[in-house]
This record gives sequence, structure tokens and C-alpha cells, in this order.
Amino acid sequence: MEEIVPRACWEDASARFIGDMTTTPQQVANYFLDRADKEDVPISQMKLLKLVYIAYGWYLALTDDRLFDEGVEAWEHGPVIPSLYHEFKHFGKHPITAKATQTDWFSEEVFEPRIPLDNSELHFVLSKVWAAYKIFDAWSLRNKTHEDGSPWKEVFDPNSRGVLLNDSSIKEHYKERIKKYIKAAQSAA
Repeated sequence: MEEIVPRACWEDASARFIGDMTTTPQQVANYFLDRADKEDVPISQMKLLKLVYIAYGWYLALTDDRLFDEGVEAWEHGPVIPSLYHEFKHFGKHPITAKATQTDWFSEEVFEPRIPLDNSELHFVLSKVWAAYKIFDAWSLRNKTHEDGSPWKEVFDPNSRGVLLNDSSIKEHYKERIKKYIKAAQSAA
């Protein structure tokens, strides 16, 4: 039987697709999990979800681009990236002891995705988010995302599921947050 698309063509497409892949929530999660391992900072599922959401907000505010394509949903305990929730929910409130994974659907390889080292802009943003928020526990981060005027507060409805946070609201919220952090740092200097 003749192949409809020659194997060499889809193998080449696979290499291009994986090489040109946009940032994923799993890559961002692994950045924080790697930093947590290096610095011996326990990180629970809730804390990870909040850190990835905050990184999404900072990146959007600083670059005017989305960090990843998956939407952020308003759940009872704050903003959630559903794929990360489902990947790590079995850890509950306990420290995460594994990394996020992705599958290359062409080769069927499962791997732990990382932010490319040459993406210095993203590494810079994520390092600032980590430095600013690593000291907070999961519930403190949850409470920060629940504050009046937060993007989550604007859209959360306990009777609805899958409600997406608005990117323009996230962007404006984190622009204000970042301005406050800069102002506080300048005052302390």
C-alpha cells in the first residue's frame, strides 16, 4: 500500500513543528519546578498554578504577548490553567515531585519540556516572578488572585464552569502590579 504522505515529509514536519513550538504551560511549570528543586522550595499544585498564572500576567503586561495559547479559567480557588491542573491534581496539597510532560505526537515521545536557553526575555520575566513570589505559600497566592478588582474577581461565577479570564484585564492588572513593585523597590533603595 502506497503512503499518502511519504514518511520523510512528516518526519521533517515533525522536526519543524517541535522546533518552532510556542511556549506551553508545561514549559513554564517546569521552569518553576526546576527553580524550586534547586532552591529547596516546596511547591504544591495550587502554588504552581498561581505562579504560572502570575507569569502569564507579567509576560502579557511587559511584552503585550500571550505567554502561551491555553486560556486561563476562573475556578473556585482562583485562575487555573486546566492542562496543568489535570497533570498535577494527584499531588493535592503535597509538594510536587515530578515534572510536567508533553508528547511529540509524530514520534510518540513523552518528554519534559523546558524554556529554550536562548529565550533570554522569557527567562528574565520568569526569574523576576520567581524572585517576587516564591516566598508565598499556595493560600497566600490564592488570596492575591482573589483580591477586589482582580481579573479573576471580575469574571468568577460559582455557577459557571470554563469562564475565561480576559487577557486585557490580566494585562492591565499586572501592569499596575509591576508599577507598584518598581515604585516600592525605588523607595527602598
